[in-house]
Amino acid sequence: MGHVGTGFMRPLETSKKPFDQKVKYENDTTWLIPKLVGEVKFSEWTSDGEMRHPVFLELRTDKEAFDVIREQA
Repeated sequence: MGHVGTGFMRPLETSKKPFDQKVKYENDTTWLIPKLVGEVKFSEWTSDGEMRHPVFLELRTDKEAFDVIREQA
């Protein structure tokens, strides 16, 4: 989770959450249809599970959206 965004994702916006897990800021979240995979760099995960200082790098074409999971150290 984190706050990274650019306007090119606007066509993927949806009013329905694409998964069942509870999200901290559900009412303030913009939901997207999970089609694209973006690479983001960040300094660390916060204790709340959010990315600190996230920066969008690029779109990835070598992975499917539903294959992406949070890696554990």
